[in-house]
Amino acid sequence: MSNILLPNTFWAEVDRLYEKIKDAGYEPERVVGIARGGSVPATILGYKFDVQVYHINVEKDGDKRIVTVDIKEDLTGKNCLLVEDNLLTGRSLGKGKNYLEKEKGAEVKTACLYTTKQTEVKPDFFIRKVDEIPKFPWE
Repeated sequence: MSNILLPNTFWAEVDRLYEKIKDAGYEPERVVGIARGGSVPATILGYKFDVQVYHINVEKDGDKRIVTVDIKEDLTGKNCLLVEDNLLTGRSLGKGKNYLEKEKGAEVKTACLYTTKQTEVKPDFFIRKVDEIPKFPWE
């Protein structure tokens, strides 16, 4: 992939996402990152919102997605922001949202930096739709 996202650009994009979420009036009580790609932006957003951050794994099993890391805290009624770095189809984001709502009782909003034309599950917050997903600094 030739589209490399430099660290300073990445930080600026996360700042833009934070401002977009804040300007919408949404105040998460917890931030949850989908490992691996969502872990870094989730941690930064958790710091900016000054809230606890958790991470879950959503693994592919054929066409299915499976949550393989559980959050021990009872999130019933808590506003949780679920974060990914980018969405190709968005199925992992959808599975993570379903897990947080159905199994943890959370009120969930979703966020990512980038979506694509293939994105099936639309996030509540994102920066922009891209033709090519950039290579992130941690890849």
